[in-house]
Amino acid sequence: MSARRSIATEGFVLVELLVALSVVAVMAGMMAGVFGQLQSVARLREQLLVRAELEGALSHLERSLAGVRPARLPDSRDEENRYFDGRPTQMRFAAVTRQGFYSMALRDVDIHVDLQGEAPRIVQTTSLRRQPGSVPEPTTVIILDRFDALGISYSKDGTSFAPVFSGDGSVPKLVRITLARAVMGKTVTASTVARVY
Repeated sequence: MSARRSIATEGFVLVELLVALSVVAVMAGMMAGVFGQLQSVARLREQLLVRAELEGALSHLERSLAGVRPARLPDSRDEENRYFDGRPTQMRFAAVTRQGFYSMALRDVDIHVDLQGEAPRIVQTTSLRRQPGSVPEPTTVIILDRFDALGISYSKDGTSFAPVFSGDGSVPKLVRITLARAVMGKTVTASTVARVY
């Protein structure tokens, strides 16, 4: 009688083991799906953070361009009357900007790509306009510390855009700016068309 009980008990242990293995396999399959969804959520979250950063930089550039004033650039020669110098990776102009909490001042603004760090970054350098002969102390602000592509184009008439603007005695009507950065295998892009002055 005892031999039959031990065989029956061993058989029962084998069935329990098979059931436990099948339960573990089902749970592992469910967890693989959950981990895949968590990776997708993390990727989407990172892309949204990068988009917000790009849009914040574009918002700053829009505000800077809204303050443009038709004032001659300091390095213009006597025969030139340049108010705005626009290139694919640089813009120079005079703009009214906030100085402190309550006062506004006319400043020379230079927005350009700085390639000296680990990654290219967009930098804005501003200096107060002074009397001839005085040297204004420039202020530098990093607008965006990492990006993969920057496109700037200028429109004088509001319809067609060109990669360079150096009109004599004029400023562009619109500036189109596009920024892009790759994150987790996908390129995130943000763009704006800023109205000048």
